[in-house]
Amino acid sequence: MQKPDIKPEHTEVCLWLDFYGQLLTDRTREVLELYYQEDMTLSEIAEELGISRQGVHDRIKQGTNNLGSYESKLKLVQRFIAQKELASGALKLLDENDIDSAREIISKLTDML
Repeated sequence: MQKPDIKPEHTEVCLWLDFYGQLLTDRTREVLELYYQEDMTLSEIAEELGISRQGVHDRIKQGTNNLGSYESKLKLVQRFIAQKELASGALKLLDENDIDSAREIISKLTDML
């Protein structure tokens, strides 16, 4: 039985590209960057790179699957988001002059690093 295709969110793929893009082939990374970061259409990418529209589609699908696989194994983006949320929470507590609670959150953040 084949797994159903789950299309990742646009911003999720952009984060995956930032963290794992160098693990892709140059051509696949280029196609994903043009599609997700430059908002080019499949036809525009195909014309620019001299490949078929179907080839662009296949590279996007393969590349996002690879990036998703890296994230499911390494969880670097997940950890980054958790750390960012903790840091934001600590800043909010500092704005509210809740120094002790902010210190606790910063301690948790430090333990994650």
